[in-house]
Amino acid sequence: MNFKILRKTAFFSLLITLLFTLMPVDGFAMPQQSDITKPTRERVKNNTDKKKQSTDKNKSDNKTEAGKKDDKSAAAAAAVAKKDNKQQTTTAPKSGDTKDNKAAVPAVKQDDKQGNKQDDKAAPEQPAKIQAPPVVDKNYNGIDVSKHQGVINWDVVKKDPKIQYVYIKATEGSDLVDERYKQNLHNARKAGFKVGSYHYLTNKSSVVNQFKNFASTAIREEQDLLPVIDVEVRKQWTAQQLRDSLKVFAKMVEDYYGCKPIIYTYESFFRNNLGKAFADYPIFIAKYSRTEDKPNINGVKWILWQYSESGRVNGITGRVDLSRFNKGHSLNDILYRPSKSKPKLSVKDAVDRNKPKPTTATLMEQPMTKEEKAKAEKQKEEDAKKAAKQKKVEERQKKLAEEEAKAKEEKAKADKEKSDRAKAAKARAEKEKADKAKAEKEKAERAEKARAERLKAEKAKAEKEKAAAEAKAKRKAEAQKARQEAANKSKKTNKSNKAASMTSKMTQSQRNDSIRAAQQRGRKINKSSADND
Repeated sequence: MNFKILRKTAFFSLLITLLFTLMPVDGFAMPQQSDITKPTRERVKNNTDKKKQSTDKNKSDNKTEAGKKDDKSAAAAAAVAKKDNKQQTTTAPKSGDTKDNKAAVPAVKQDDKQGNKQDDKAAPEQPAKIQAPPVVDKNYNGIDVSKHQGVINWDVVKKDPKIQYVYIKATEGSDLVDERYKQNLHNARKAGFKVGSYHYLTNKSSVVNQFKNFASTAIREEQDLLPVIDVEVRKQWTAQQLRDSLKVFAKMVEDYYGCKPIIYTYESFFRNNLGKAFADYPIFIAKYSRTEDKPNINGVKWILWQYSESGRVNGITGRVDLSRFNKGHSLNDILYRPSKSKPKLSVKDAVDRNKPKPTTATLMEQPMTKEEKAKAEKQKEEDAKKAAKQKKVEERQKKLAEEEAKAKEEKAKADKEKSDRAKAAKARAEKEKADKAKAEKEKAERAEKARAERLKAEKAKAEKEKAAAEAKAKRKAEAQKARQEAANKSKKTNKSNKAASMTSKMTQSQRNDSIRAAQQRGRKINKSSADND
């Protein structure tokens, strides 16, 4: 056996296999168009994940090929892998929950594989140009969210005065319901926001089943804003088929909710596929730009502009879509006010009234090819993996939140006990201080009372002693006076006796002389007493 020829044959076979494996599925289709400024809700993973995946893939390929004898084969495989990695930055992502994948690279709009250029009437688009992410300003009026924003703290979000409305993803296709729709709707309305719901229109099921899914999820009585239909996918069908399908879906929504729904899409998609056929509907245009370059959709009036997918809002983890009103429009233009003159129909009546005609081929009823089915299955598996991963993340976040709440509760309990102990100690100290002050006050009062009583007793004693002294002095004076009077009386008696004795011995003339002398002395004494007075 010629091993040299066999080795060359194996090398070329391997190279051809690698080329076909790494080539895009629609590599032989008509040239695709790409517009880096074209926003879409159909996004691939972010640039960081891409770089990591491509790096891991290159390492894996190089490691596998390094073990082979033919070094040229390994180099060629690595070059092809590198080329494929570059292609991934401009190829379109798969359909599905496209708004919420939040990738940095927008989807690539496919051309009409049926070649119906009369329906498209769109000018050829230029090749994609890689640009820097748009700069997000703060002039927003509202946001839209879904399960991919995770658990939202609406109590924090409501503190943002710029947000006047919130659109929440409700459904996608015929059977998908956003797992956080009910929670987001309830909490956002509880926080005081005007809230509306949107449906992502896919090409995987009939518009009738998709309408039933949306109507049964987005309850009329729970809506504050007009319902929104998000349409971004056309695939290989004509623009006319897309318009027919969207018209049927929009009419069912209008009959059920009693008002025209808002049509959401991006700028070039509207121009190329919808046009003035939907000019009588409220239009919500997505166009991401670093400048104030507003959307232009061939003269059709739009009321809302989603100008960024990279917004940051307190209370929401990660990026969020930001939008604002067109000049001349306000919240009043998107409030849900069903027409009073036109009664709202039931789901069944809305479906029966707007069933597609049997002769009309509608976008959502076209059979899927094997390749599309394979893609859909693969996308479904990827969505299931993402959902499982998201569920694990949410469970972990929930567990962490519970642990954090428990720790906070324990800390609050410990702080309360500490505070109670401090309060009790303070109360005891204050009571002891009050008791001590009271005791000191009582002691002072008792001392003051004793002092007052002592002073009173001393005063009484002094007064008593004074009274006794005065009485004694008075008695002494009275006794002395009495003695003086007695002495005077005795002296006077003695004198009288002496005079009498002398009188008895005098003659009559002597007695007369004595009497006159006495009278004269008496007059002198009396005169002297009068002068003294």
